[in-house]
Amino acid sequence: MKYLIVALLTMLSTTSAFAGNIFDHKYIKLDLPEGWTAYPAAEADLPHAGTIKSTSIAGTSITMECYRGVLHALSSTRIRGLGLIAAAYPAGQEQVKTKAKISTKDGKGIWETWRGYVQVGNQKVALISPMAMIQTPDCWLVMIGYTAEASAEQLEKDFLTIVESAR
Repeated sequence: MKYLIVALLTMLSTTSAFAGNIFDHKYIKLDLPEGWTAYPAAEADLPHAGTIKSTSIAGTSITMECYRGVLHALSSTRIRGLGLIAAAYPAGQEQVKTKAKISTKDGKGIWETWRGYVQVGNQKVALISPMAMIQTPDCWLVMIGYTAEASAEQLEKDFLTIVESAR
């Protein structure tokens, strides 16, 4: 009986340790909830660190940029993130949620949410983009999510789970 309990505990701890995916890049590691797939960029593609895509929330992805060097700080990282949002939404954008502080496994930062518009034929379509700027031990990370407005709540939940796992 004693050996059975030890075997079950070992199996459970092994299963939980490998239950989720991990986004593993030279400068950043993230734990991904179920339903997310990692696509790390090649080291030569910096500052682009990679993309993660949801298989459970249709058309949803998160892109990541990793900025290194002494000239990078929260404000310059945020400006770069805002530039990425402006490029993704040529028909306009508006801030939905203002900055809020976050803590990660190995860092700290802020996150906010934007609504962006793209032109599809004669119609403007709104998408939601949570954005986080995180100071990690190796870089300043910008994470920007993209999803349909109807999926915003689920993306925000997964997004914060992923952000808080940054190390």
